[in-house]
Amino acid sequence: MSPRFKVGVIEEDTNYRHELVLNISRHTDLSVCLHTATTAAAQSFMQLQPHLLLLGMSATSQQRVEDIQLLKALQPAMLLVVMTPDEDPQVIQKAFEKGADGYLLKTDMFHNITRKLVHMLEYDQPVVSQQLFRYMLYRNKPEKPVQSNNLTKKEREITDLVLEGLPYKTIAANLNLSLNTIQYHMKNIFFKLGIKTKAELFRMFYH
Repeated sequence: MSPRFKVGVIEEDTNYRHELVLNISRHTDLSVCLHTATTAAAQSFMQLQPHLLLLGMSATSQQRVEDIQLLKALQPAMLLVVMTPDEDPQVIQKAFEKGADGYLLKTDMFHNITRKLVHMLEYDQPVVSQQLFRYMLYRNKPEKPVQSNNLTKKEREITDLVLEGLPYKTIAANLNLSLNTIQYHMKNIFFKLGIKTKAELFRMFYH
């Protein structure tokens, strides 16, 4: 059975790129349709229509934040995930402002990165490292709070856990509720916030 999703990789570090490509290719649901060192070179491969593009950045490649809009314009349906070696609040904010769908750290284990990418492609849930989930949730929330005054205490509690990246089953177990109850609360949360997906919920915090 052929892989369901095509992934592209833009990464200047040759050794890291090869290891990342090798690990992604090992997953039965993923194939790598392009991998290159530069954004300019990647543009010629956009006709391959990757479902997801990993955009690696380092301290000397901050210009790539500006390339996010260009890459998304070339392939609007494509998900784009930024990868950096460490947490940079300014890059995080700018990346999501430019249209990034996810943000991961290069220090994460390769098998964890691959798992998160598959989860993102299957469930349309933005991927962000656990450290960055907490950073975006607790550091940005006071400055740009979600309009959630009409949510109940339980709904706000569930929303916070979702934004920490916990799956519904884990949230249900943590709160001693059934999975159906969590899903019922999520429907109410989406309705009250005027959204339809987890991706929109995350962007209310990231944008």
